[in-house]
Amino acid sequence: MTTTGSGSAGPFSPHAVGSLLRPAEWLLFGLVVALGLGSVALALTQGRQVAWSEFALGILAALGMIVLGVYARRYKASPRLGLCAIGVGLFMSFCAFAAIFIFSLFPLPHPLVDSGLMAVDAQLGYDWGGFVRGLAEYPALGIALGRIYDTALVQVALLIVILGLMGRETDLHRMLLVGMAALGLAVGCWWLWPSIGPAAYIQIAAETAARIHLVVDSEYGAKLVQLVERGPDRIGPDTIIGVVAFPSYHMVMALLVAWYSYRTMFFGLFALASLAMIPATLSHGGHHLVDVLAAVVLFLFCEIVARRMISGKADGAI
Repeated sequence: MTTTGSGSAGPFSPHAVGSLLRPAEWLLFGLVVALGLGSVALALTQGRQVAWSEFALGILAALGMIVLGVYARRYKASPRLGLCAIGVGLFMSFCAFAAIFIFSLFPLPHPLVDSGLMAVDAQLGYDWGGFVRGLAEYPALGIALGRIYDTALVQVALLIVILGLMGRETDLHRMLLVGMAALGLAVGCWWLWPSIGPAAYIQIAAETAARIHLVVDSEYGAKLVQLVERGPDRIGPDTIIGVVAFPSYHMVMALLVAWYSYRTMFFGLFALASLAMIPATLSHGGHHLVDVLAAVVLFLFCEIVARRMISGKADGAI
């Protein structure tokens, strides 16, 4: 019988286990685990009623994607498919835990700062109600912007797949780190200085909202007020709505896909979608103008940090 020494690379040796994921992927996986543990702890301490079984399906599917990616990479079935699957799995699991964490923060302990943000918007010459009513004069455009607004997460997931299949490892890992770090900082900023956007304060006529299928309308704004004051009765995939206003994470996602699709054949499409996401976020997202401007600063800060933390060539081929 043969034995392996301390320096061997058996299937369960530290070296073998450590090689299952790239160093950047271990970092990202660690962030997902930390967020997951934090979400569970926060939900329990806050006494939140969470549909754990419903979230578990998505989380298990995400972990399955990571395992599939590790298998594809380790056994050389398709390293690029492995990179793609791991990236999608990390993204899916992070989103699921983030939703639980964010909704467990309600009710919010700090006063809303929307009045101050609207005052800044006014100084910049922006009025949400006027913008929405003006957009309603062009129903086809308004409806199109609403559909673009709803595709933000899909665009990010699609770009993860594209970068993975292209072997753009460094870009993919940086993109995921920026997305995770930006959401964490956005939620922290929003919790300290909470805002729910102008839709909770400015009444839009029902017929005006209906003309462009306005996503964040006055009814949506009322739901946000209820969350701030009482918290959710139940947290489940079917009850999750967008709540983080300042900075706008929709704008962060738009910048993600535009920035990291550069030097791909899809850059033009992603860039156009990201430009359209600006008026879509302002109107259908019910955001202050300063929400969007703050998102640009947040994205650039996180991108600089990610570039320092994850080294390698920008095209990072496997």
